Amino acid sequence: MELCLNIRDYLEDPSRPLYQQVDEAVEVARKATEWGYTAIYCPQHYVSHPTVWPQPMPVLARLMPEAPEVRLVTGILLLTYMNPLDVAEQVATFDQLSKGRFVLGVGLGYRELELEAFNTNRAERLGRFNESLQVMKLLWSGEEVNFDGQYWHIHGARMAITPMQQPHPPIWFASHSPRATRRAANDADGCLLGPQTAWDDISSLASIYWETREASAHGPTGMLGMHRAVSMSTDRETAAAEARAVGERKGAMYGGWGMQENSVVDLGLDRTRPLHEWTIIGSPQDCLENLARNEREDRVQYAGLTFINFPAEHSARMEYLQRFSEEVIRKLP
Repeated sequence: MELCLNIRDYLEDPSRPLYQQVDEAVEVARKATEWGYTAIYCPQHYVSHPTVWPQPMPVLARLMPEAPEVRLVTGILLLTYMNPLDVAEQVATFDQLSKGRFVLGVGLGYRELELEAFNTNRAERLGRFNESLQVMKLLWSGEEVNFDGQYWHIHGARMAITPMQQPHPPIWFASHSPRATRRAANDADGCLLGPQTAWDDISSLASIYWETREASAHGPTGMLGMHRAVSMSTDRETAAAEARAVGERKGAMYGGWGMQENSVVDLGLDRTRPLHEWTIIGSPQDCLENLARNEREDRVQYAGLTFINFPAEHSARMEYLQRFSEEVIRKLP
């Protein structure tokens, strides 16, 4: 299993200047390969006050030279809101600068505030998303593009820079639902299951992904990933006590943003779901067994990790990550 660091863990303190936090994130990125991580990812939201969500492309660009052996992942970019020509140009540029280390994770978005600000709505999301992907793939070919769709009209457009990875960088779809998981299996290079998804739903969505993938033109190969919250301590009870307040805040935030939709699995945003039902929690051995079980039983190949019982001080966080590396990552089969 590949493990990936959520770099926003180090960039979410509203009481400190962002540049100071970025300097600390640089230190983490420099140690990523040594600690056993194969990728760094950065998520996206807009107008998120009071929470802090730095934009992923500038953050990943700053970290690019600091971690020359890891992949750089948007986890995820809210493609529905964006002009596909702009995204196609940025992705091609980034992929060239990183020498082919970029992964484009994309999603539909769900916050009403964001959708309205970008002059769209929930009903249009999937159409805009699919059309944008179509336009981007045409542009990445390097050929002249003429396209007339419902949302985008492009005539005589040809990009001068194309991605280093051909025909384009890997595209991973975010998913919280059976329908989105099937779309990812059919139309993307990978599927990312969301951080609030319960373990039982991870297993059911994994089955849907692999069954759909094997029945598709792609065959049995694919990439199934998951975003997971981690709380590692001396034992499960201590880990739960340390993480409970953060877990409840995350549930309240996503609940207030309208993340729970009828079409997606139950995300437990009422904050009554026990932590062990959706997080990697407990002693290092507990965390190790959890990750190994997901790889073995659900064929999960990638886990993007966010740590929810982090100490406040940067030096203590570095020690936490070192311990997680030594006692969990290095012991994975």
